[in-house]
Amino acid sequence: MQFKQSQNYAFAGEINKLLDIAWHFINQKNVVKAKQACQAINEQYPKSADGWYASSFLSLQLQEFTSAINTADKTLALEPQQPQWLIHKINILLNIDKTAAITLSEKLKSQAYNHFKNIIDCAHLFTQLADYNQAQFYYQRAIKRINENNQPKAASQLYFNLASVERYLGNINQAECLLNKAITLNPNDSEAYFLRSSLKKQQLNNHHINELTLRLKNEQISPLAKTQFYYARAKEQEDIADYANSFKSLYLGAEIRRANMRYAPNADIDTLKQIATTYNHGFFKAHKGAPRCENNQAIFILGLPRTGSTLVERIISQHDQVVSAGELNDFALQMINEVKKNSQTQPKSKTELVELSQYIDFKSLGENYINQARPSITHQQRFIDKLPLNSLYIGLIHQALPNAKIIHVTRHPLDTCYSMYKQLFTHGYPFSYNLEELAHYYVEHHQLMQHWQTLLPKVIHQVSYEDLVTDLPNQAKQLIDYCDLDWQAQCCEFEKNNAPSTTASATQVRQKIYQSSKGKWQHFANELSPIQKILEQAGVCCD
Repeated sequence: MQFKQSQNYAFAGEINKLLDIAWHFINQKNVVKAKQACQAINEQYPKSADGWYASSFLSLQLQEFTSAINTADKTLALEPQQPQWLIHKINILLNIDKTAAITLSEKLKSQAYNHFKNIIDCAHLFTQLADYNQAQFYYQRAIKRINENNQPKAASQLYFNLASVERYLGNINQAECLLNKAITLNPNDSEAYFLRSSLKKQQLNNHHINELTLRLKNEQISPLAKTQFYYARAKEQEDIADYANSFKSLYLGAEIRRANMRYAPNADIDTLKQIATTYNHGFFKAHKGAPRCENNQAIFILGLPRTGSTLVERIISQHDQVVSAGELNDFALQMINEVKKNSQTQPKSKTELVELSQYIDFKSLGENYINQARPSITHQQRFIDKLPLNSLYIGLIHQALPNAKIIHVTRHPLDTCYSMYKQLFTHGYPFSYNLEELAHYYVEHHQLMQHWQTLLPKVIHQVSYEDLVTDLPNQAKQLIDYCDLDWQAQCCEFEKNNAPSTTASATQVRQKIYQSSKGKWQHFANELSPIQKILEQAGVCCD
């Protein structure tokens, strides 16, 4: 999510001094003194909601969720009509019980709050809850309240946040108008330029390339801002078929991005190798007959990013018995929780985490994942988890949830690599900013997916992006049949799917099927030759 938020706390009454001390230690991350200060307030002023809130906030930062909930309830008991305490409790619940958070948030919906901070907090909260209609409602209220002349940067940020929400909802023209307002108020907002470039295909007589080039001449901008300007320019140059300059812009942006991140590619490669070594025939033979979670609601759509997984998601979620839960981190998080419960020492590396994961309670993993991942409305429906790199956990997924459906989406290797290379990811995929690192990761991931197919025959349904866009009706029917669902013709009309989309493909999924992205790597064959060489040496076919 691309949202920013500041915290301002107004303390009133005779305990101001103690509260100031407590927040000073909290902000300084001095845990011992912060706890002492909060305890002193709670003992001396047990009827101070602000004091209990400080304690709850500290517990949340320390991930002591039980304590955070208990103290949040004390604030609500003292001041049940104050929305900020309810918002805080929901934020805690997001970490431990998403369904409870969604249920409690009903009390906040469409409330005409007067306090500006409550309006902003609700906008942020409903964005986190993926309730974008409510987020839209509160951002619109916030924009009506803010004075653009006195607070141009704050107003610009609100326009940007609302534009992001409108994009998720498919309101592309409205998002563009809002971003234009954001840029007018804050001409140096590289995030706004970057998002605006992604909204639609630019035209020869209507683009922002000159404007982006001008911004790149500013030597005072941060590395991240420079990267965003380069990626935005590369995208617009590709749109108008200026392929040579597009790749030059892309390369410059990727170089800056890679130079400003701490990343050891060998650690990822070693982890992929360790997964294949750990989850082998011997593992499944040893676990045959072990207790597992028999729930059949989950549909995992996975693989590398930018392969067409969003298209597959939209096709399947057009079925009236399926909803999309988005790209969830829940499976990995629940697996880590199970490792912590099962091990006296915490893993010191990713490879050690893989090694320890084979000894966990897989039935508990499956049950906890379902309870956390499943939206509250889907107890009788199937749900999609579209996190691409769940592909690393296929062995764990099948052992924990043998009735879950697993769909692996593939794409031409060079189209996949190019599409990843040109995507500036908000989080994750650090291997995608260097051509050689990207190629080596692709090879190792490809080998892992072959390992899963050999190890778990008939478990994974594999579908290629090229087949989907060439023969949508038959491929869609095969997907729906694999999911054990009755065929519904509306699944081929995925562009009519009104569900929000937060992926990089949020604009494209609103369009009918098109084939213009197939074989796009050929425009950059010379530039991508380092990748092609590594892939072919590893036996990956690039024809």
